[in-house]
Amino acid sequence: MFIFSRRRLLRLWVLLAAALAFPLHAAETDGPIRLLVGFPPGGGADFVARQVARYLTDELKQTVVVENKPGANGIIAATEAAHAAPDGRTLLLGVTATQSINPNLYSKLPYDPIHDFTPISNVGYTPLVLVVSPSLPVKSVPDFVNYVKQNNGPVYFASAGNGNITHMAAELFILSTGASKLSHIPYKGSSPAITDLLGGRVSAYFDTLPSSMPFIKSGQLHALGVTSPHRASALENVPTIQEQGVPGYEATAWFGVFGPNGLKPEVTQRLYQALHHAFSQPQARQVMANQGLEVDIDTPQHFGEMLKADVARWHKVTSEAHIKLD
Repeated sequence: MFIFSRRRLLRLWVLLAAALAFPLHAAETDGPIRLLVGFPPGGGADFVARQVARYLTDELKQTVVVENKPGANGIIAATEAAHAAPDGRTLLLGVTATQSINPNLYSKLPYDPIHDFTPISNVGYTPLVLVVSPSLPVKSVPDFVNYVKQNNGPVYFASAGNGNITHMAAELFILSTGASKLSHIPYKGSSPAITDLLGGRVSAYFDTLPSSMPFIKSGQLHALGVTSPHRASALENVPTIQEQGVPGYEATAWFGVFGPNGLKPEVTQRLYQALHHAFSQPQARQVMANQGLEVDIDTPQHFGEMLKADVARWHKVTSEAHIKLD
């Protein structure tokens, strides 16, 4: 039989308390965690960032605050995150544009999407949807292609910014259909792009589902086709662009969480576990699904491998479309 002194019991209690408390913190010091997002409020990236912040706050018992830093196709936020101290206090809601497309558009980026970040986890992805004003005389993707080709002048499409996934999906569409009269007008985020689409100043927009869904449901915008290989569960009555005679067409937007390069493995793992647990809950998955987002939590290793493959994929598109932004 072992008899513990009061001092020894106190020491064991302190060690146990420390061991239990450690997993609750993803940062090396107390205080809020900043989650940077490179796009303005109201778009798909902002929606996902706020869900991530909400659930990480609950899981970690540590406040996670979203900071919108729009501009330059997400480069401002990504650069700040890449150069932050790797202490778990600064994270990035990375997206297809910032991590996969930008490296293929800019000869000199102030960050390296592979080497300057620690992949933590993918969160989810969404197909894009080709939306037009209901006043446009088209009901399907073939109708739209014919309308563009037969128009006397250019047909303007909006994007959330040069090089944004909403831009690149349209460029891929032009390459795939020969609708070369489609002419690009970039905006600073999804909200102003939709505003001008609703106002008739542009004719079309390849948007992420979270930002377009309310307008599709209200009838203010007409959805012609989704950009994924399979129909979106949130828009089951809308056929894919592939179904409508454009074989091989695919453009999806993903959203993931990154830390700066050098983030400690135990911090990375804690953040991944928190995301995995939070987004495994039916309620969290339903909140995402209501906005057209498919939850896809991935391990840091697999997420990093996916990123490398995605960079190579968009290199092919930007090369064939001869797109460079510097």
